[in-house]
Amino acid sequence: MTSTLSPTPTADHSLRDEALSRSAARRVADVLRESGRGMTAQEIADVLHLHHSGVRVQLNSLAEAGVVVPSTDPPKGRGRPRTRYAMAPDPRAQEAAGHRELVRLLMGLVRRLGLGPDDMEEFGAGQGAGMVDPEGGAQELMDAFARLGFAPRVVPGEAPNDIVLDRCPFAAGVEAPGGELICVLHRGLAQGITSACTPDVRVAALDANDPRTAGCRLRLERA
Repeated sequence: MTSTLSPTPTADHSLRDEALSRSAARRVADVLRESGRGMTAQEIADVLHLHHSGVRVQLNSLAEAGVVVPSTDPPKGRGRPRTRYAMAPDPRAQEAAGHRELVRLLMGLVRRLGLGPDDMEEFGAGQGAGMVDPEGGAQELMDAFARLGFAPRVVPGEAPNDIVLDRCPFAAGVEAPGGELICVLHRGLAQGITSACTPDVRVAALDANDPRTAGCRLRLERA
């Protein structure tokens, strides 16, 4: 006979983060994470040298936030069946895995269609011009790449300033066969954005680095 799982509460990232921001709750979650198995409130309390009632309060708040999942042991004789708690899958990790798989599939489609660098750059430029506010000025390039997850930062110097991308949210796709076209696509996006918002500036180049360490550099110059 298997345990009966209780429904997992629906929680957004902010609820999870808020629950784990409390040191007492985080300690309880750390015990569960390290154990890799379901534990009762008493078992967790024994590890932390705390009273089980205080641990149960933290478990309830973690369950409400979707951080842990309670389950009920099969009945054994008299008495109330014991409740065990285990860490719930992190939705952000699941989203990241789904994102990587989607990028891999899209790159497979690009290869099947026979699209080359020129096609990708032209497509990116068209998309870039349509994803920003033409009245937004130079900030639109920073904002657009921030929304895409690149963590852009301006390199101080003579205007127009270069932009360094401190994160590559498409690292898994770039490392796949034909993945260099992703960099070409984003260079096209940058070109489309600058042409729409700052016609006097153009993208001279995108210096690509190892996607795992990121630090790619958009080199801008006067048009």
